[in-house]
Amino acid sequence: MSKRIVACSDTHTKHRDLQIPEGDVFIFAGDFEIRNNLDLFEMSEWLKELPHKNVVAIFGNHDFTENYPKENMKQMFGRVHLLFNESITVDGFKIWGSPYSPYFNNWAWMQPDNMLAEIWASIPLETEILITHCPPFGILDQVLPRDDSQGSRTLKDRVKDVHPYLHLFGHIHEGFGQYTDGKTDYYNCSVLDEQYKLTNPITIIEV
Repeated sequence: MSKRIVACSDTHTKHRDLQIPEGDVFIFAGDFEIRNNLDLFEMSEWLKELPHKNVVAIFGNHDFTENYPKENMKQMFGRVHLLFNESITVDGFKIWGSPYSPYFNNWAWMQPDNMLAEIWASIPLETEILITHCPPFGILDQVLPRDDSQGSRTLKDRVKDVHPYLHLFGHIHEGFGQYTDGKTDYYNCSVLDEQYKLTNPITIIEV
């Protein structure tokens, strides 16, 4: 029996304008744009309202939640699986998620790429679905107009070791789309373009 995964990222306060398709698992790959308690509450309420049986989410570099106690946030999000460099099994899928990205201006959940290697090293080899806010270097991560890659080199190395079936991310809006290396299918799930306009469709994956 196939499962339908519905995914998006980088809504930047435009979440209520989305028409979310039905599916078995909904995945949010960061950048709701959280700047205060009300934004955090709104994200939790929106995700809890979704009809999907399972909802998994991470934060991104525009979600300024690093100073909030993680357990308090998880309690607020209720049935939503909010991941901080950790694994969970959902609907039979072994999922690992992280909000971190390499430094890209002075925003949230960022570290130098060489320091991120320690976080990526904790991704279990049995991971089937990998959720990170940032892309791996050179994959759906180019910033216009110069086509500069802004993904994580250390993440790319770890993904080659783990070989998840799916790697979902966002962060670089103009990188929206799909790519496969024959072992892992990569999806940049950003729904906004580089002008922050709601132009990209929700990502739907039949597994």
